Amino acid sequence: MAICTDKFPTVLALCLISFFGLTGIAKGFEGPLNIRNSLPLFLSAGSPSIISAECKNALNLDFTYSSTYLVDTSNEWSFKMDLETAVMDIQVRKLFGDSMELSLDLPVISFNSGIMDGFLKVYHDAFGFPDYGRSKRPLNDFLFEVTHNGSTVIRGKSGEIALGDLKIGIKKALYIGDPYISIYGFIEFPTGDPKGGYGNGALDGGIALLVNKGLGDRFMTYLNAGVVFTDSFRAEQTVSLRDYLYGGVGLEWLYSKRISLNTQFFIQGSPFRKTGIRSIDEVATILSFGGRYSINPKSALEISFSEDTNTAGAPDFMAGIGYSYRF
Repeated sequence: MAICTDKFPTVLALCLISFFGLTGIAKGFEGPLNIRNSLPLFLSAGSPSIISAECKNALNLDFTYSSTYLVDTSNEWSFKMDLETAVMDIQVRKLFGDSMELSLDLPVISFNSGIMDGFLKVYHDAFGFPDYGRSKRPLNDFLFEVTHNGSTVIRGKSGEIALGDLKIGIKKALYIGDPYISIYGFIEFPTGDPKGGYGNGALDGGIALLVNKGLGDRFMTYLNAGVVFTDSFRAEQTVSLRDYLYGGVGLEWLYSKRISLNTQFFIQGSPFRKTGIRSIDEVATILSFGGRYSINPKSALEISFSEDTNTAGAPDFMAGIGYSYRF
């Protein structure tokens, strides 16, 4: 299968520069914000995210709420998505020795008509962001249907709560120091119902290089670069997918003993072969801001906000809260 490299931004390569000639790993860093691209079609096709190179024992509970509007057609495809998505992500990470980590990631997903359309209209107008054509549809009206050559692939339902695809990952530290370098691989099992959009009905996998680099005592940078290997979308009908590249860079600032502030930029190619629809074919870029509050040395609360900067391949807006516990 071909790997999608179309317009993979040079910004990822430029970010590598920041990882050389700088020293100083600091203690107390929590890692990147726990954000995954929750566009319904991409959520079940590998669903990579920016993660830390550090291996550790941890439990993460993350809730992400997003709004998606994508209504477009081409000669072969019709994508009709006007919905809001709630994802509860449960992740357990277990350290083996001091250089290997096994992780289990299970998402619980619900698609809904939602309540955010009115807020998003004000938000987009205030900051001058495009509304993606959302104003042409009734407020908070549910629509989730994908067809290929006139046949239904996915027909989602509002209000259901279902399991997504289970992901098992292995992380191996290659160099523990400054920079901290690891390699990460995962397999995603088809535990979600593909006909409802909760999974893709096939095995996915991926591999990535992870780097943490300290900048003095109060800043930490995170770099990920990887590839996801996909098979197909086996729903009402089977649609072939393609492998794609992804990457990201993040910055964490220890503002105080209890508060850290984060910003990060994530990019991924499309798992779909050319559909003739820009919002699916173009690379997804997600800019996120947020922070954490340390309740005690072992646990922390997280909040984040994310925007789709390329108006393609990602929800219009995402907000997240989370809890992490180190054991």
